[in-house]
Amino acid sequence: MVIRKATFGFLLAALLLSGSLAGAKTYDVLELPAVPSDMASRAPLFSIAKFFGRYYATGIMGHIIYSDDGGKSWQQAQVPVRSTLLDIYFVTSQQGWAVGHEGVILHSQDRGETWVKQYDGLRYGLEGLAHYQKLAREHPDEEIYQVLIDEMQFAIAQGADKPLFKVRFHNENYGHALGAYGMALVTYDGGEHWIPNLETYENDGFYHMFDYAPLPQPDHFFVIGEAALFMVGDIDKEHAARVHSVPWEGSFFTSTAASDGAIVLGGLRGRMFRTEDAGQTWTVVEKPPTSALVASTRLDDGRLVFGGVAGEILISEDNGNSFKLNTAGERFKGIFDLVEGENGTLLIAGPKGIETIKLDQKK
Repeated sequence: MVIRKATFGFLLAALLLSGSLAGAKTYDVLELPAVPSDMASRAPLFSIAKFFGRYYATGIMGHIIYSDDGGKSWQQAQVPVRSTLLDIYFVTSQQGWAVGHEGVILHSQDRGETWVKQYDGLRYGLEGLAHYQKLAREHPDEEIYQVLIDEMQFAIAQGADKPLFKVRFHNENYGHALGAYGMALVTYDGGEHWIPNLETYENDGFYHMFDYAPLPQPDHFFVIGEAALFMVGDIDKEHAARVHSVPWEGSFFTSTAASDGAIVLGGLRGRMFRTEDAGQTWTVVEKPPTSALVASTRLDDGRLVFGGVAGEILISEDNGNSFKLNTAGERFKGIFDLVEGENGTLLIAGPKGIETIKLDQKK
């Protein structure tokens, strides 16, 4: 197995940006609760989604907000941390999870109104080391476990420096969380225990994993990330195999399945690709030039919408074969995530919090 380690310079830059140098083992943001603020919906927000009729958004300082009137007004949830939160997912109307910086995982049992901390990045290295040492003793011929022991020792030395980017649950008990540098966790008991499962992903380079979505085929999913990472997974077999036919080497940040089952992916430099066979063959999507594509969704009417980090909105009416710029609404200074709103609108999460944009009418 070939393992690609990030260069020292790249690691040092990442650590400086995260504010977490080796030896920093305490994190106030993991111990202090989010501060109630009337401006929570106007502060930077990094994810927005709709589950069971309620809108949710997550952002800086542990902000989780929710709306029951289509995004016209927002309430702030009670959150036990001040970590920046990057994703949220509800598997039922009551049971939800949120993840973010410092490897934090939060859980709610009351529709997202109050949250508890289930996990954080300080536990990742310590518990992961014990987990892989045990597996190495039980399977002495499996070299991968020694590699992962080294990875967990490195994680202990660095502290809680890795963000989790995505969380997804298949039912109330079985879920996954994915993040930077190949960080991967699984739970079989609703988050009571989170177990590192890096060995189940064919991610030898420990690349960042940015997005996770189901495939039309039952119990199958795909994961995308940096360096053209594209993996197809089988939930039952608990394995995700890398697809090596991706026609470029840049990073993918967002993905959406079209109504016909095709997958459309967006990434660096506004590049966009489409596959109808889970990554075996690809086509380059026709579209105007844009900034990096970081968010996407499929509307109720079947159209696909992608958002550029600089504020562009792209719309497709042909299952992602081609896209045009939206002309009905203003251009935003920044987009981090988006979701369909009411009456032909999108709700945008970005550096200015929640904003609403009018969409072109479907032709």
